[in-house]
Amino acid sequence: MSLYQIGEVFGHAVEDDSTLARRNQAKRACPFRGGPCTKGNIKDPLGICSLTDGSRLATVCPVRFIEGGRVFKDVGRLAFGSGVKIIAAPEVRILRVTKLNDTGGRAHKIGKVDYLIARLDSQRKPVDFAALEVQAVYFSGASVRGAFQHFLKYRKLPPGSGRRPDWRSSAQKRLMPQLSLKIPVFRRWGKKFFVAVDSNFYGSLPAIRTIPSFANSEITWLVYPFARGTQGYAMGQAEARFSTWDEVVTSLREGEAPDPSEVIEEIQWKMESAHLAVLTT
Repeated sequence: MSLYQIGEVFGHAVEDDSTLARRNQAKRACPFRGGPCTKGNIKDPLGICSLTDGSRLATVCPVRFIEGGRVFKDVGRLAFGSGVKIIAAPEVRILRVTKLNDTGGRAHKIGKVDYLIARLDSQRKPVDFAALEVQAVYFSGASVRGAFQHFLKYRKLPPGSGRRPDWRSSAQKRLMPQLSLKIPVFRRWGKKFFVAVDSNFYGSLPAIRTIPSFANSEITWLVYPFARGTQGYAMGQAEARFSTWDEVVTSLREGEAPDPSEVIEEIQWKMESAHLAVLTT
């Protein structure tokens, strides 16, 4: 796998030396959320939006996906149809648990969903909703903050600052536990669940069997390409992939279970090659 360098800082490609890029980077501003960047630390945010190998983009910040509100509109259009008024409510907790303490039971909520996309009626009141999880990729290697600070100071990246996107861990250790917690709830409610990823993230996943109908989909993948322009990267049109939760679980499980006869053959081989001792119970 090739090394990826920092691609975007505070919403702008590292090659972008425009006045707007300099201003946003000086203010630690995020143009996608329309406010200050809060990635990692409010006072000293690590404003890296993406990594790139020169041609491909790996999004490392989920806020990168809200460019122009497109992902919210895509979810709303698929879930509720065209011309519908919607809102995107961030970080909504959907599970209520009760913890016991000295004063008795105390209820609180867990299972925070990135966004609930709600359909509004003619009175602008929410009447239905769908879930949206946004998954960026994590990367392996040493801390990238040094390279980030070097860029802010000198307007260029230091040599040897490449990183490797860790799509496998991002899917298996980050995304799957989140989906396992939340999707059963939305299945029970009969509500649609969407996951937004970039095209490289989706391409790194094991093949997931898809179905042709959104109506029968339990999880809809919105796969976004990021195309390079004259000064930076722009989010392209999503490709929607429909699947069931059972198919996702099967595909993303660590490996495929062999036939039991293969296991017996493996045991036999180990008995003979390692001279395993036979015990009596």
